[in-house]
Amino acid sequence: MRIRWWRVVAVVCLCALLTGCGQILAEARNAKPTIVQVAAFAGPESSVLEELAPLYEKQTGVKIRFVKFSYDALYTKELQSIYGKNGIYDVIFMDDPWVPTFAGGGYLHNLSDFGYRPEGFVKGALQVVQWPPPRGYPVPKGAQMKPGIYGLPVTGNVTMFVYRKDWAKKYGIQPDRWTWDDVFRLAEKTTGGGKYGWVMRSGSGNSAVTDFYPMLLAYGGKYFNDDWTCALDSPEALRALTHWVKLFRTYAPPGSASFGSDAVGNYMAKGKAAAAIMWPSGWANQMDRSKIGFVTVPGVKQPDGSVLQAPEVGVWSVGIPKNAPHAQEAYRFIRWLADKQQQKRYGSSGVAVPTRTDVLLDSQLLKKWPYYAAFYDSLEKGRMRPRTPAWPMVEQIFGNEVVRAELGEITPQQALRNACEQIDHYMRLHGYVKK
Repeated sequence: MRIRWWRVVAVVCLCALLTGCGQILAEARNAKPTIVQVAAFAGPESSVLEELAPLYEKQTGVKIRFVKFSYDALYTKELQSIYGKNGIYDVIFMDDPWVPTFAGGGYLHNLSDFGYRPEGFVKGALQVVQWPPPRGYPVPKGAQMKPGIYGLPVTGNVTMFVYRKDWAKKYGIQPDRWTWDDVFRLAEKTTGGGKYGWVMRSGSGNSAVTDFYPMLLAYGGKYFNDDWTCALDSPEALRALTHWVKLFRTYAPPGSASFGSDAVGNYMAKGKAAAAIMWPSGWANQMDRSKIGFVTVPGVKQPDGSVLQAPEVGVWSVGIPKNAPHAQEAYRFIRWLADKQQQKRYGSSGVAVPTRTDVLLDSQLLKKWPYYAAFYDSLEKGRMRPRTPAWPMVEQIFGNEVVRAELGEITPQQALRNACEQIDHYMRLHGYVKK
């Protein structure tokens, strides 16, 4: 679907530590009885949050109703609701690539409308709901430019490097900061005898592009120039894709071209592969922590000795449409949902990862989920996908070409050139760049 730009009781003693928490709950209790409708993704990311709804209802008398959809259906339903004169949903769950459409298109409340000031979130999570995007990200042509926070990041995710700690120790590969050179060393040592040095998702579109993203940026590549023309046909991107294709062809299992998240997770969990790029949410709590490590994605060593690492952020946030039937009640709920006590409740499950610094680094949670420290590091370094409504199509185009290069149908250089030709054509055709 083409999109055009023009067109919330915690324990009292703890609540007292959070600005406005007690006031929010008091206001909610005094509000006219209503039902707050929440459009949510039908996955673990929202399920653990939905489990808190009865607690909020008990404390405030306000009913919270989660309406769940598949990923694609959620996006479509939310678009249909925000375009109408009278919206259906009071709160919408947003994957971070959707924020440019919803916030940049002027369809969301700037939370400053309710007197909100951000506090407590990890920088890499909060950036997702900032509009315009933070420095370092080009602003889409025609985007709404009122600066502010247009949602609250409630469920964190960021790509991480998952590896066999026991295998790496055996071969003496235990760097403080992993580089892609270290990954190739580990892959070379561990491939053979029914085991593989690398496993990856290679489905076209999102899967291929997401897994490749940390390598592309670590080698200095990028998707767009400041004028939104394609920047993939570059020496840096070519070096990255050439290395990526080598990982696939030399060290990955047969049939990897059709692998999804489940296949990658199972290869790691069952000791069939040495390393992978994965989203930790939903997997980290299932892995044998004595054998498998979750750390910040590999990078490339720089002239000054530092390592450039570029994890991809995948934060789910909640926003309030301007046409929400019960906007004030919705704001009170999402404020409650995002405070420290609620994040600690659902963060203890290990399924939905918190986005607050004081929760991710909580000593009790770190004892239960040690990888939260590495997750915090990754989220601090996290990079967002390009902030444009065109991203879903760009991702599909580029992902198709990456898979063709992996399969040997075309060279890495041809893949990058093909992608740029198609991306530039799409961006011009739909008015994202000047013709």
